[in-house]
Order: sequence, then structure tokens, then C-alpha cells
Amino acid sequence: MDSKAESELDYQKDLIKQIFDAASAKSKLSGVQVYHNNFIENGIRALSITFPTLLYFMDEPDFRALAREYLLAVPKTQFDWADYGHDLSDFMMTHPNFAQLPYLSEVAELDYLLHEVQRSEDISFDAASFQLLSEQDPNQLVFVTAPGFDIAKFIFPVDMLHQLSTTPILQEEGKARNAFLIKLNNSMSDARKSEQARSIVVWRPDYKAEMLIVSDDAKEVFQHLNNRDSVASIFAAFAQQTEQLSTWLSEQISQKRIYGVQSTY
Repeated sequence: MDSKAESELDYQKDLIKQIFDAASAKSKLSGVQVYHNNFIENGIRALSITFPTLLYFMDEPDFRALAREYLLAVPKTQFDWADYGHDLSDFMMTHPNFAQLPYLSEVAELDYLLHEVQRSEDISFDAASFQLLSEQDPNQLVFVTAPGFDIAKFIFPVDMLHQLSTTPILQEEGKARNAFLIKLNNSMSDARKSEQARSIVVWRPDYKAEMLIVSDDAKEVFQHLNNRDSVASIFAAFAQQTEQLSTWLSEQISQKRIYGVQSTY
């Protein structure tokens, strides 16, 4: 299928390849030495698992080159490979090869965020604990959030980039992919022009990490929730829109972002 949207995606991949082809000529590393080093190979394999969206938008040789440089620049200090890579996005932000591709460092940041969410410790939903809302001072209560609950800011539409890399129907040529790519490219263009950060909430309701784009109006209350601020502070955020509090709370419970209520004393 020949479309502007598909061409833009191909262009981005070609740009990545050109950058790394040019950089490889200047590399001081021995490819033979690196590729025969079990530690490096294990690290590259581990990073490809932790950063699947980033890998999707890079050709494998280019991803390997990035992973190899990172492994050599940032020594592994953790026993488990799954704990490695938390600052790959920072490494990419200062890497000259990615100056023209700033969205990729945000893709890496989201990948690691979701990776951590997936590994979060399970907790049980406590329906009975909500009774505390009518029994105790809300200044001495906090909401218990879902495993991995967090909020982060991104300039680029990383949620859409992640969706493109994980949704089967978007992997196939057709109307759905074409329409999505047009929407994605428009969002990417808008992000480059405005450079205005958007807030994304992540959490794991069951076995799979979820994410939600948060409007400017709602980000304050979600930040209170993430900070484990008192229930009273969250109620106060709805002081001018008290009728929306019940709806908001019901949604957080039904979407399994809130698992219960806990006393702070």
C-alpha cells in the first residue's frame, strides 16, 4: 500500500539506519570481540525484551549497536537482567545519533515504565475498606492504588507508538493501519511543533499493564493519587465540581486503578 502515512514510517526507519551506518564507520569497538562476548549478547537479548517498542522502531542491527554501546557505557550492577536498563532513555537523550530522533528516547522511557508495572507485586482488591470513607477523617486516609500505578509526562504520542507495535491489525496493510498512521503522523507533527508534555497514567489491573492519557484538568487529582496524598486532598480537588467526585471515584474503582482505602494511623 502506497500512502504518505506508510512512507513517513519507512522514512523514520531509514533515517535511523542511515545514522547508525554512519556511526558504525567511526566506532572504535571490535565487532568480532563484542559479538563473541557472552555478557554482551545476554545484555542485548535482555534489553530487547525490556524495550520491545524501541526494538520495533529500529532495525535489529541498529538496536544491537545501541544496546552494545549502552552496555559498555553503563556497567551492570544488578544480579537480574530485568533490573537493568532503567536509564537507557537518558543515555539516548545525550547520544549524538538520536538528536534527530528525540521521540525514541521517550519510547524507551515508556517501555521501561511498562516493564516495571508488569513486574509490580500483586495486591488484592479490598472492597470492605471503602467503608472507611464514611467512618474516618479523610485527612487520615489514603487510597490504595493498583500495582505499578504511576504517572509520567511525554511530549510525543508514545501511547500510539506502543499501540502500533503491539496491535495485530495495525501490523497488516489495510485501511485500519493507514488511518492509524495518518493519525499518528499528525500527532507526531503536533508534538514537534508544540513540545507540550502530556501526562500518562500507567497501572496493572490484572495481568497486563494499561495506560491512560490524562487531561490537563484531571492531572492534578491523579498526581495526588500517585503521591499517596490524603483522601481529603483528592476531595478538595473536586471542590468546584463536587458532582463529579462520585463519578470519578466509581471509574477509578471499576477500572481497577484504586484497590482500596487505608488509614494512615
